[in-house]
Amino acid sequence: MNWKPKVILIFGMLSLIGIISLFELGYICILEEKPSYDLKYNFNKGDYFIYEILYSIEIPKNTIRAPIHIETVVSDISEDNISMNVTSTSTADGNKMKSYNMTLTTHGKIIKSDFNGQIIPEIQLELPNMLFYPEKGIQKDKSWSASFAKEGNFTSEGMPVGYEVSGTKRYTCLGSKIVSVKAGNFDCVGIKCDANFTLNETIETANGTVYTTTTGETSGENWVDLRGGFLVKSTYDVNKIIKMDLSEAYKKQDLECFIEKHQ
Repeated sequence: MNWKPKVILIFGMLSLIGIISLFELGYICILEEKPSYDLKYNFNKGDYFIYEILYSIEIPKNTIRAPIHIETVVSDISEDNISMNVTSTSTADGNKMKSYNMTLTTHGKIIKSDFNGQIIPEIQLELPNMLFYPEKGIQKDKSWSASFAKEGNFTSEGMPVGYEVSGTKRYTCLGSKIVSVKAGNFDCVGIKCDANFTLNETIETANGTVYTTTTGETSGENWVDLRGGFLVKSTYDVNKIIKMDLSEAYKKQDLECFIEKHQ
């Protein structure tokens, strides 16, 4: 007579344990689900951004600090492209001003640019709003990369300079948090960026051609506005090694000295 109650009780306990196990499994799945961020530069014509940058250069026995003031104005919006005018003023260099125009997609791919002076945005990390966003949504710990290779010419202190630059940037999503800066509080997504590049330059001086090769590695964090995609705050470490070949310039100088001596 006691057998049936025992069977019912045991079955009931197993059923209850099964329900609890299923509930716990579902609860764990909910906790592990990560939000997805669809980042892009959601700008409007006339948008205006001001950035204050402290650029520190550490050399043996000395540290050079160069404050830079940057103003960016969105001059035009056309389909998936954004045109911007950027003005950069270096207060440590006698308020020397540089300005340029550039057009990029809403995901950060540079379409065209018009630079005055030595500005290579792919490797100049002090320039804001230069991150490349993937076209699909990203989650925390998700990584993506972008390679670049270009060549061009500019004038530096009256000397023609030709250059070739190539490199790779690897991005990783850090998740979201509220970031507070002078402009206010912003709901941001963090993006870690590690990059390496090689820059070859040919400089035509009065004494001959000088060749330089710069190899660099950079690592930093960027916090961008979740809705607008614009940069709110960033910090970077940059390591560069510069090699310079002056052999052609020295040869020309030696030849000129030899001619003067034998006249």
